Amino acid sequence: MTPKTAHPALVPKTQVVLLFPFDLGLELDFADQETRTIVQEVSTHQLPAITFAGKMYLNGKAESHLYRFGVGIIQITFEVDSDLNDCVSIACNAERISIGKILVSEWCQSRVDELIKRGQEFAVHKYDLRLKESEIFPVFLINPSRIGNADTFIRENIKALYGIVLGEPHFDRLSDFVFQREPLGNFGYYENEIILSKRFGAVISSSEADTVLELISLAFAQYWSLKSYDFVLASEVENAKKLLEQLPPYYKFWQILQHYQLFSTEAINFGKDKLSIVDSLYNVSMNIPRVESDWHLRGLYKDVAKVFNIEELYKTVEVKLDRVEESYNSARDFLSTNFFIILDVIFFLWLAWGIFDTIIL
Repeated sequence: MTPKTAHPALVPKTQVVLLFPFDLGLELDFADQETRTIVQEVSTHQLPAITFAGKMYLNGKAESHLYRFGVGIIQITFEVDSDLNDCVSIACNAERISIGKILVSEWCQSRVDELIKRGQEFAVHKYDLRLKESEIFPVFLINPSRIGNADTFIRENIKALYGIVLGEPHFDRLSDFVFQREPLGNFGYYENEIILSKRFGAVISSSEADTVLELISLAFAQYWSLKSYDFVLASEVENAKKLLEQLPPYYKFWQILQHYQLFSTEAINFGKDKLSIVDSLYNVSMNIPRVESDWHLRGLYKDVAKVFNIEELYKTVEVKLDRVEESYNSARDFLSTNFFIILDVIFFLWLAWGIFDTIIL
């Protein structure tokens, strides 16, 4: 007897979520009378047909979220058949996906300006520069009914799963050395739960898939905010270097006051940015909703944060903050010291002239 097969329409599909982050160039505050939230959804709507590699996917939707620390994420969602090879192809070529007749990155970029305007009503601080890079992070949500035993599923599909989370199009040629050097750890907490995440993608099969996706989105947004701060601070470092190179020598004492005022103004402006950045870093790391009170989610968030190397980025940003501040302070000390030296020289010259004049008389 021929075994029965499930009707294609009844086979659970895999949900594809594309995360597109962007820098708002703003710090936001969603404060109300009772709570302070870290993220706010600002729009959601259905999409025209999504196409990729000759295939069309209907019923796609887009959601837009703004995070209080100045990052927005556009979340594109659609469903595909559960073939992992197709998922690898999508993960490695996400930038080739089209929404209607427009590439997904271009479609998302066309929404950015509008969302920044929406964010300005919550803005408490604005930066002069904004990071304009783009990236798509794919997440695949597999229905738990398709998994069976999680360990067995991972072992049988390890190469394809690597292809998804590492963005490796030639996954079928990977050697055992790759798996030994960078093991594919499952962050799953419950039996037969799969949570795989690396720098270029994630695979989730869990009864709490929505919560896990929220944590991955939060960590990715936090990574993007740190990239944005690093970009802003790189410009601050260059600006400080140029100003230091233009410090007037002692014999051009008439320029000292002007440069001292310039450095003071720049230091005050930088101080405002630093206060906002430090406050943002502290609040995001210490006040993540639904995480601090749940040790399981707290552990999962820490694991995901490691994927994006957030701790090292924190250190990089902190070092640049200190270096720029030290540069401005050192320059002001140098200028004020030279100015008072000039005053002392003038005073002694005046005193010497007075003595000389008295002797002559």
